[in-house]
Amino acid sequence: MSYRTELSTLEALASRLPFRLEEAEQVNEAFSIYMVEGTRQQKILIDLWTYCYVRKYFLIKFLRRGAFQASELDQLVEKTYQKIERHRTNVLSHDRYAQWVSVICRNTFINFVSRRKMIVGLDVLPGEPSAAPDLLDLDANSASIHLSLLNAIDALPEFLQSTARMKFVENLSYEEISRIIGKRVPTVRSYVHKICKRFRKDSALRSWADQLFQ
Repeated sequence: MSYRTELSTLEALASRLPFRLEEAEQVNEAFSIYMVEGTRQQKILIDLWTYCYVRKYFLIKFLRRGAFQASELDQLVEKTYQKIERHRTNVLSHDRYAQWVSVICRNTFINFVSRRKMIVGLDVLPGEPSAAPDLLDLDANSASIHLSLLNAIDALPEFLQSTARMKFVENLSYEEISRIIGKRVPTVRSYVHKICKRFRKDSALRSWADQLFQ
């Protein structure tokens, strides 16, 4: 199925919603009701909007780029949807859910493109038979760093964990984190400063930093 055909099919699915995908105000109102009442029907509504919005977002990006694989689209959609589903109960500003989802999609795509460029750049270097092993090493190192980071976040005081995930895993800005957690930007900066101080004391993160910056 082509991306354009899939986009048409997705829009037909989204037409079952009581509002359009881009109507953020209505989406936020529905999310606020869901967070208060939490019925199964309301959850289905939010899940359907979220899935349709996320898939449409990446479909349009892939249509414009034209150089990505269909399997990458499926992986991006699944990864982003699961991230949203895991963390949406932590969204304090219920009237900003649609904007929060949009930010997650944007940052996930930016990270995907950046990492893909790095991998493709390594993969096409001429006269380098060791490119494939280097790429495997890169993936192994990235996975280990990511695991060390997640472990370090889990070891933080509870009030710092959500800020740490948004800053260092999801790559959100101070302003975006401020809107999500309902704290002023200077407070968010103070949280990040405390997080960094604790990260510097983490032996696993220190060892990776030494390897990366030698």
